Amino acid sequence: MSEGTTMERVGLDPIGECVVLRDVHAQPGIKTVEGTMMPLLTGEKLRSHMIVMHAGQYCDAHPHDTESIIYTISGRWVFCTEDENGEQVRTVIGPNDLFHFPGGVATGFETPFDEDASILIVKSGSESYEELAAGIQGAKEHLDEEYENGTPFYFKDLPEDHPAREYARQVAGRDPGAVAE
Repeated sequence: MSEGTTMERVGLDPIGECVVLRDVHAQPGIKTVEGTMMPLLTGEKLRSHMIVMHAGQYCDAHPHDTESIIYTISGRWVFCTEDENGEQVRTVIGPNDLFHFPGGVATGFETPFDEDASILIVKSGSESYEELAAGIQGAKEHLDEEYENGTPFYFKDLPEDHPAREYARQVAGRDPGAVAE
């Protein structure tokens, strides 16, 4: 999607007072350094979007104001948070895994595997689809600025001894930040 363009959902079928969104992967999205983000559906008190996290991406753990329920549609990725002692903990998440994180908890993701991973995110919110889409565009601009200012969003941007690269070598059998010569 280019800036200033309205995103139109594809395959939105009204069924009485309900709607069915056919094929979440066919929806328009915005490519960001955190992956391709696609607004999906909004309700009175809920909203949903999808992120396709591309192979080799890294997102440092950071808190969100709202709680989320996340379902992994496809691919594998690494979820990162902190334990009760403030130590980083990581676990591999795969297809059909569903998890919850509360608002205010620092969470991050890493994609050390060769394949992309698609996740469905459902969280509280009362904005319209258009407001959700505009928020994603705003997030892209904010993330681009962070990346330009040196925030790492890819394994290649991390030091070789970074815990994410060390864990990636264990679970993926390779270092996703190593540059092929």
